[in-house]
Formats: sequence, structure tokens, C-alpha cells
Amino acid sequence: MSDLETETDALDQACAEGLGETITYIRAGRAPLPFKAHVDYADATKDIGAGQMIEQDMTLAITKLSLPFEPNRHDRIMLSKRPGRAYFPASVANDSSGTHWVIVPKMVK
Repeated sequence: MSDLETETDALDQACAEGLGETITYIRAGRAPLPFKAHVDYADATKDIGAGQMIEQDMTLAITKLSLPFEPNRHDRIMLSKRPGRAYFPASVANDSSGTHWVIVPKMVK
């Protein structure tokens, strides 16, 4: 019999596979690695004095089973809903459970 604590990684991976969006992660100098992750495309509003501006505020939640190394700015990310665009991990953090990377991607110019 297993408990939730020992099954967390497997449950997180199953949720990503069942509900996630396909992304392709390209580690510098390595072959492309396709897998599923949660992508939040929400926009944020930014105050600019007399008005507001909409700013892209996308985040990715990637299980550490899918990405067993720490992402860095030299890596590239391709999103299935944004074909033809490449992104890099501008900010990388652990989620509150410690089982996911939370990445803020920025488009490569």
C-alpha cells in the first residue's frame, strides 16, 4: 500500500501527460526533448501612468521527472500553441511542493 507522499511524482506526471500541452525543450547542445507541461498564457496588466498596458505573463509548470536538470537561459522552449517562436527560461523557480520547475519564458529576439 502506498501513500500520497510516495505517489506524488507519479501523480504529477500522469496529470501533465493527460492535461498538459506538448512543448519541446531544447537543452543547449542536446537533442530536442518533447513532453507535456502546464502552460499558463494569462496576460497581466501593467500601470503606465495615465493608463494600463497588457503584458505577456506566461508561465510553465514542468515536472522534474520530465526535466530532471535545472533549466538555464541558454536552453530553448518551443510551444505547440505558438509555432515558429522560440523562448528561453528567463526565470526559474521551484513550486511550493518542490516537484515542478516554474519557468517564466521570454521570446528569443
